[in-house]
Amino acid sequence: MSYRFKKAALLQGAIICFIAACSQNATYNTGNSHDSEWLLTDALYYNNKPVNWQQRRVNGCSTCLIQKDSVLQPEGITRFNTLYKEGEWIAMQEQSSLNVIRLKLPLHTPYLYVEQLANGELKLFNQQHTYKTKIGEVINITFKKQLFSIVITAFILQDEKSAPLPRRAKLNYTALKLK
Repeated sequence: MSYRFKKAALLQGAIICFIAACSQNATYNTGNSHDSEWLLTDALYYNNKPVNWQQRRVNGCSTCLIQKDSVLQPEGITRFNTLYKEGEWIAMQEQSSLNVIRLKLPLHTPYLYVEQLANGELKLFNQQHTYKTKIGEVINITFKKQLFSIVITAFILQDEKSAPLPRRAKLNYTALKLK
């Protein structure tokens, strides 16, 4: 084969891969879960109605239950609400006193530290992954082959940058499990 033919074939393959990746990313960025009934944008919605995390039940979902919990830590109180549908973990909302996103799943608790960059973006990271997002922007993250959408609605770091991780912060976020 000629050099031009090989180059054209590689370019065509790269374009096809790029288009496939973009279309997959567009599907995930909608914030939709396995059921079209759940949507995460600036808040979590069930059948186009916002979920009220202060209630025990989700309006319109007889099998949905919100479990409330709080933890007192030296850094302050962390409050989290976990939403279950038919006993399965669907979503959570947390008001944290630390700069850590923790997804309290039944078998494990994956986490990401949160730092604010000089340009105002947020860096979410652990030993395996690093992501960038903004306050109010939905980001999709994979933990152990499970996809989640996360939106951070508030982040104010309370410690100096030189403090060890985790740092005291005001961090509010909502996470939705996607299938």
